[in-house]
Amino acid sequence: MNPLHSYLLTIGRADFPWRARLLKYAEALPRKVRKQAFFAIWSGSMRHMRGLDLDYSFERHEWGLAAMRLKGKPIVNSVPVVDLVSRITRPVTLVAAGPSALTHDWEPLRKSGRMIVVVSGGASFLKERGIIPDLQVLSDPRFCQTGGFHIRDAVGIPLVMEYRCAAALHAFYPDAFANRRIALIERVNRWYGVPALPQAELERLNEAAGGPFHLYQPQTNPNIVGWSDQMNCGFFPSGTVIFVALQILVELGAKEIEIVGMDLGGSQSSIYANSQPNRLQEQYAPVILPSFQMMRKVLESRSIRITNLSPTCPLPAEIFSPSSPGHPYL
Repeated sequence: MNPLHSYLLTIGRADFPWRARLLKYAEALPRKVRKQAFFAIWSGSMRHMRGLDLDYSFERHEWGLAAMRLKGKPIVNSVPVVDLVSRITRPVTLVAAGPSALTHDWEPLRKSGRMIVVVSGGASFLKERGIIPDLQVLSDPRFCQTGGFHIRDAVGIPLVMEYRCAAALHAFYPDAFANRRIALIERVNRWYGVPALPQAELERLNEAAGGPFHLYQPQTNPNIVGWSDQMNCGFFPSGTVIFVALQILVELGAKEIEIVGMDLGGSQSSIYANSQPNRLQEQYAPVILPSFQMMRKVLESRSIRITNLSPTCPLPAEIFSPSSPGHPYL
């Protein structure tokens, strides 16, 4: 067993149950005291569990999260990301929700034979243009609450989603899970039911596991920034779901990826009519930029071509492969 998976199994089984029992006892307390107990139980290294509805629980296997339960009843089964779809041998178009997607020429894509991957609710946007994506990636629980109908209506499209997204989506749109295959994933060092590690300990565990994570080294950055080569060990969020999708696609074998609609410019001009405020501009300098710089460093020797087609994205052009002259599909 991978040492990292062994650690997650061991620590998760040792640490989570006693906290869950305390929460059950706290339910009988007055509301104000109950709230204080909740924050105390999920304090420090377990703060990442605060945003999860604890009626939902997740079963961990040697390779990662295998199932989601609601009050103990199994409701969603998960498969490893590498088993969700076939290994990628085609060029990929990765579609985000930035306003430049509205002016992109979609007609050639329908005839191109490329694999099409969307993040968040982009499947609804593509459906209006007669395009059905091959895969959908989710990492924002808030979007699953407010825009989950976009996911529900994308019937049959395989989903890769962070476990908190799965709980939020099921709570608001339970029928969104019908007739589709799902892979549940976790953020690095924000694993389900497992205390977060200090940076030095995370680095030691990563080395023992064979280095599935590439960690951003400057210690002046308080954020955990990096790149993951193994989704069943965890992913790095970077503040944008596009970065999560890129980690997934590279692990699945993609060699040529173009990104449409990654503008990173805020929610005011989103393709979604009911878009919520986001923190893209706030997170750009401390998280997003160093994440993509790390991606460039990790992939520069792997013969992987990633092109950003957004004309307004603030990320430096040198992070990506230069666009080919002429239309990419001709």
